Amino acid sequence: MGGGWRTAPACDLMRGLGLTAALLAAPAWAAGWQVVQQTPALTVAIDAASLERRADGIRFHERHSVQDGQVDPHSRRVIREVLHKRQIDCSARRVATLSRAVFSENDALIEHHAVRPRDAAWEPIAPGDPVFRAVCGGA
Repeated sequence: MGGGWRTAPACDLMRGLGLTAALLAAPAWAAGWQVVQQTPALTVAIDAASLERRADGIRFHERHSVQDGQVDPHSRRVIREVLHKRQIDCSARRVATLSRAVFSENDALIEHHAVRPRDAAWEPIAPGDPVFRAVCGGA
C-alpha cells in the first residue's frame, strides 16, 4: 500500500490550470512596475511591490525611462533611466526624494544621490499628478 504515486482528482488539476492561466494572463505590471504616465519622450512607472505604508507616509520606487535622447550635462552621456526612492504624504499632498540614480546605456551609473528621510526636501504635488493618483488613490 503506501509509497505509490497518487493521482490528483480532476477538479484539483483543473483548479491548478486555472490559477496558472490567470497568472499568465495578468498584466506585466501586476508583478512589479506599473506604468502611470507615458509620452513619446518619457515613461513613468512605480514598483507596486515596493509600496511601504508608514506612519509618516508611503515609500516607493519610481522609474523614469527616457526615450528622447536627453543628455546628462556633466558626463555628456545619453540618459536612459532614472530610478527614485520616494516618500509621499498623501494627506499633505507632498513628496520627497530619498534617493536618485541616473543611468546611461548598458546600465552604466552616471550619478547617485541619497539623503536621510529626516533631511529630505518636501515638494508640493501638482494637481492631477499621475504618481499621486497611483500611490494615494487620488485622495
